[in-house]
Amino acid sequence: MSINRRNFLKTTTAVAAGSAISLPAVARGAESAKKLRVAIIGVGGRGRHGIGMARGENITTICDVDAKRLAHTKKQFPAAKAYQDYREMFKNTDDYDAVIISTPDHQHYSQAIRAIRAKKAVYCEKPLTLTMWEALQLADEAEKFKVATQMGNQGMGSGGWRGAYNYIKGGAIGDVKEVHTWTGVHGGWFKDGIRTPEGEDPIPEGLDWDKWIGPAPMRSYKKGCYHPARWRGWLDFGNGALGDWCCHLLNAFYKVYEPGMPISVECVNQTGPAIDTCPKGKTVKWEFAADGDRPAFNAYWYDGVTKPPRVPGLEEGRKVGSAGSYIVGTKGVCWVMGSHNNSAILVPETARKAFGQVKQVAPKSRGHEREFIAAAKGEIPYNAPLSHFGYGGKLTAFALMGNIAARVKGKLLYDAKQRKFTNSEAATKLMNRKPRDGWYLD
Repeated sequence: MSINRRNFLKTTTAVAAGSAISLPAVARGAESAKKLRVAIIGVGGRGRHGIGMARGENITTICDVDAKRLAHTKKQFPAAKAYQDYREMFKNTDDYDAVIISTPDHQHYSQAIRAIRAKKAVYCEKPLTLTMWEALQLADEAEKFKVATQMGNQGMGSGGWRGAYNYIKGGAIGDVKEVHTWTGVHGGWFKDGIRTPEGEDPIPEGLDWDKWIGPAPMRSYKKGCYHPARWRGWLDFGNGALGDWCCHLLNAFYKVYEPGMPISVECVNQTGPAIDTCPKGKTVKWEFAADGDRPAFNAYWYDGVTKPPRVPGLEEGRKVGSAGSYIVGTKGVCWVMGSHNNSAILVPETARKAFGQVKQVAPKSRGHEREFIAAAKGEIPYNAPLSHFGYGGKLTAFALMGNIAARVKGKLLYDAKQRKFTNSEAATKLMNRKPRDGWYLD
């Protein structure tokens, strides 16, 4: 359902639904020529972060399905062209060099693939996509077109996983045996374990509900249910607690070992079925095959009401907090604390003292967002950002296997070369979705 044109024009007389503002091209003087020309898709909520990371550059284009948000942002960047429909925005690609995507998960692929094929640098918030297939496809396409990319798991710029990297590469815990990662109940931002409500409510003035739905199956608008910021638990739009936190928390071990895709996944425990939304809690187990000198190991995920085993060797009275990850090796344990890999320590404290000074061997960063800007400008290689889509796509795809396992019972065997589950057609089918006509590129 599209918004009423008269109401939309009340919000901003310069924009027509799905059309660009008719303004002269952005001036490109000697000073501005040094700046990156940036398009922002999604200017409310998380989109404010995207605007912030581009403020030192030249924001030439903005896009949002909510006309009120768009009008507010237009006041801040009056020279920028504005769109309510990103498909229209991608018909005019001469105005920008890079695209920052800060929209719900179900829109990511459709937006990012257009940017990549237009040979634009693209930064996309986590998780990279809604489905496994989409994540792997974006990784392929980004490499094919050799464009600068970065997934927005900002913890990649922090010291936590780097501390783990330094300890593990320094031999502090020996060979990896298993990994445990968890996040607690997510609070009031979205709900899991519920069914789609009946009925519909009036669509807020200025919101183009049809474009918000985008490639997802159409459903009626319900106040306080999906938009704004309530969409993540619904399977058509997000991936629940796993999708919300996997690219932060699982990155702690995944960047250290870069183990590729697991050979199996199983949801070994969950509270309630995954029908319209994700379950209220689940425990997922992945199996990674041996690779060279690195032995096979298992990784576990706990979210919502499920809890991990206590960190082995952790001193009595110490609490693990609501989110984190720990890596168990043949010689010891490395605990990466916090939801964004804030810091890493050896457990118990006596192990850290015995190990002594750690050698700094982890890759350095000029800052997660600045890596992307530098790559987009050609100051560093296109694939130099640490969460470029080649990496971020695999991290997302492996993690989202967990939500497939929550919908298909039993141990699912995965073949990375064939990109399919070899013992379950149902699981393979859930690797992707059927979009509404007109939203995917061929």
